[in-house]
Order: sequence, then structure tokens, then C-alpha cells
Amino acid sequence: MQRHDFVSQRCTALQRYLRRLAAHPVVGRSPDLRTFLTEPGAIAAFQGEAPRHWTTTVNAAIPTVPAKAGRDLFGMFKDLKQTVVNGLVATKPPPVEEETDTEFLSHKSRLEDLQQQLTTTSQQVGESLVKAQDDLRTTTAHLGMTLIKLAKFEREQATCNSERRRAGVIQHFANSVVKFSRSQAKLNSEVVQQLDTIHEYLEMMISVNHAFTDRSNALQHVQSLSADLFFLHTRAGRLESVSSRGIGQEWTRYQKIEGLKETISTREGVKNQALREYESIKDNMTEIKRFDKDRRRDLIEMLKGFVINQVSYSDHFANMWGKVAEETKVYANRSN
Repeated sequence: MQRHDFVSQRCTALQRYLRRLAAHPVVGRSPDLRTFLTEPGAIAAFQGEAPRHWTTTVNAAIPTVPAKAGRDLFGMFKDLKQTVVNGLVATKPPPVEEETDTEFLSHKSRLEDLQQQLTTTSQQVGESLVKAQDDLRTTTAHLGMTLIKLAKFEREQATCNSERRRAGVIQHFANSVVKFSRSQAKLNSEVVQQLDTIHEYLEMMISVNHAFTDRSNALQHVQSLSADLFFLHTRAGRLESVSSRGIGQEWTRYQKIEGLKETISTREGVKNQALREYESIKDNMTEIKRFDKDRRRDLIEMLKGFVINQVSYSDHFANMWGKVAEETKVYANRSN
């Protein structure tokens, strides 16, 4: 690859990168990026475009005074000293807006713990309870069908009345086992339907997390604007503290300061709007309280229904097996 081809490809990639920066919703509004693209000596933002500069309506009215020929070593060292001093002053970090609403932080922590508990409960219900009950249903259904085949075999091969009575008892016991399997299937279906409240609230937690993310993004937006304003004020302070040599440099410094003041004023308005949006999001605590109230009511109703259903089916199964035991106790007595 020729050198000029390599340079051309790098320029094209850099221009594409700058376009993406300018189109970014946050970076595109950055004063540093704007300064980088508009300061004298900046590279072109787009292919074929000359470097852009800060311009005002007063530019044409003030003639530019050419700089003195030669190098002013004393002035150079003076500017270098001032630059070092300003750099040391600017090491102070910008102020950071922090979440100070302890009630919100408490609710957020509890809801995050709730999501973890719901996830664990959902896994236990799906993998343990429902699966165990479904395995019981499958086993009893297979047992019932096997007993039905055995009763049919005994009935076909019976040679006396006692064998026919025994085949009838086996048939009755097989029917009871099949009924138990069908009742167990119905119970499993009702359990899944009742415990579906857990999955409904797991889905709701997605919206809750989105609300938390919106609040966090609003706060981060305020923090970003605060940091931008801090650096803009710092830069303006640097320019105001630097002494210029010559009318031309003084006018350039004045233009920069005025441009920074205009940018600061605009950014202050954007920050105030962002603060208002953040405060409006903070006022949605009533939704969190309503969610807690509805969740407590729904989960209590779910547990009540689950317990009542389990007790009802347990009584039904106990009565059914009690009848089977009463009908087959004669064989138990013979065995004893």
C-alpha cells in the first residue's frame, strides 16, 4: 500500500468517526468537541470542508494585528508558568449530583431483593413442586393402566368364583388409581394457574427496572451537564487570568471568553430543564407505594388459594384411598 493511500484511508476513517461523534446525542453537544472542531487550526469536520472557527458579528470590525517577528522567550516562559498554574487549579474534580432520597433507595433495594426472591421461587415451583407432582401423576397413571391389564388377565384366566372376585377387586383398585392420576393432573393445572401470579410480577419487575433506569439516566444526564459546566467555568477562568501580548491576542482571548459565556448560558438552561425532568421522575414514588400494596394483596391471595386447594384435594384423596382400604381389608386380614 502506497503512503498516500494509507493517509487517505486514515483521513476517511477519522472523518467517519467525527461524523459519529457529532451525531451522538450527548457527545455532539459537548463544548470540548465543539471547541476542537471550531478552534483555529482544527481539522476539517467533513471531507473538503475547511476548518471552522468561532465567529461573531464584530470580527470584521476589528483588524487583526500581526504578531511580532521573532520569539519572545520571556513571554513564552510567562505563558508556560501560567499554564502550569491553571493546570494545577483544574485538578479539582467537578461537583457530582448524587441520589440522596433515602426512601427511594430503600424501596429500590427491597424491590431488587423481591426480584431475586421471585426468580428463586419461580425456579423452585417449576423445577421442584410442579415437576414432582407431575411425576406422581405419570407414575400413578402408568400403575393404573398396568393394574387394568392385570385385572383383565385375571378375569380371562379365572377358573373359579374367588379368582373372578379377585379380578373385580383389582379392577376397582385400578380404577381408583386412574381417578387419582386424573385428579392429580387437575390439581397440577390449578397449582400452575394459581402460582402464575409469581410470573406476572416477574414480568412487572421489567417495567420497574425500566423506571429505575430512567431515573438513573436522568441523574447521570444532570451529572454530565454539571461536569461540562464545571470545565467550561474553569476554562473561562483560565482565559480571564491569562495576560495577552498585543491587541490581536487580546481580541482573540476576548472572543473565546464571550463564546464560552454564551455556551455556559445555553448549558445552564439545558441543565435546569434536566433538573426539572429529574424532579418530575422523583415525584413518582406513589407508583412504587401502589405497586407494593397491590403486590402484598395479590401474593397473600395467591398463598391462601394455594393452601385451600391443597387441603381440599388432600381430603379428596384421603377419602378415596380410605374407601379402597375398606374394600380391600379382607385381603389384608387373610394375609395376616
